[in-house]
Amino acid sequence: MSTTSTGQPAVALLTSSWDALTAAQARLHDVREKEHRNADGGDAGHQWDAGLVRRHAVNYAVAVAAAREVALDGPLLDVGAGAGAFSVWAAHALGRDLVLVDRDSGHRELAARAFPHAAVHAEVGEVAPAPVVLSMEVVEHVDPADHLAFVRGLAGAVRPGGLLAMSTPDESGYWRGWSGYPPHVGTLDATRLAVLLGRALDGWQVQVLRVGGPGFDLSRVGRFGVPLANRVWNALDGTLPRLTAEVSHAVSRVGRHRGAPLPPDPGRFTVQPAGQGEGTGLVAVARRPA
Repeated sequence: MSTTSTGQPAVALLTSSWDALTAAQARLHDVREKEHRNADGGDAGHQWDAGLVRRHAVNYAVAVAAAREVALDGPLLDVGAGAGAFSVWAAHALGRDLVLVDRDSGHRELAARAFPHAAVHAEVGEVAPAPVVLSMEVVEHVDPADHLAFVRGLAGAVRPGGLLAMSTPDESGYWRGWSGYPPHVGTLDATRLAVLLGRALDGWQVQVLRVGGPGFDLSRVGRFGVPLANRVWNALDGTLPRLTAEVSHAVSRVGRHRGAPLPPDPGRFTVQPAGQGEGTGLVAVARRPA
């Protein structure tokens, strides 16, 4: 995938197939219950939060744009896919069958109920190598001591000639270099992500891209406000988990009542080499030699 000063080539994929994403989100909402939360993040109730939906969707769109260059037949494998709504959209956009991997049993249950056409597994080692492997917003949930083994595990799931795409938020611009979100135990900036992939993917062609635009740009207020808000929420979740579960469920209901988020405007996003531009989104695209 060539890089460009705007995100139009990638994000335009979303505008042309936004209905497929919102249909997957709606299906997931229909089978979700209050208890479908987990300690690693990725609460299924977030699928109606417009900012989160657009951010995840744009990351997936950048990965899908790159994956369109893969000529090998076979499924899309999404590792750490959560309940799989974005994965369903990505597979639809690529015209591939879908294999989902997630360690959280609640998310696997949701995915199996909402998307019975997808194969659902707990570990990447349970599935055959695929031509396209995604792992979106996952590595920051992995302890830094395990980063190298994690990426090498993903690499082993990619067929020769195939592609691996990973995304992660660059939280280095936040106060004290962290968003305050506890599941993010292994955050990476662009330099450390490139170094990690260079060590793990010897001989692969690797490119780290930076995504900017709505949901990715960090304001002065956000630099301090987001870590503070997350710390307050974390304290409440630790002492009053039933309350936070009710709040999360209520937010999901309100969001659903308001309707699905509108598709992003491609012209408002940038996708550039990581050393250029601004934005908290990082998407790495790695191609395995044939």
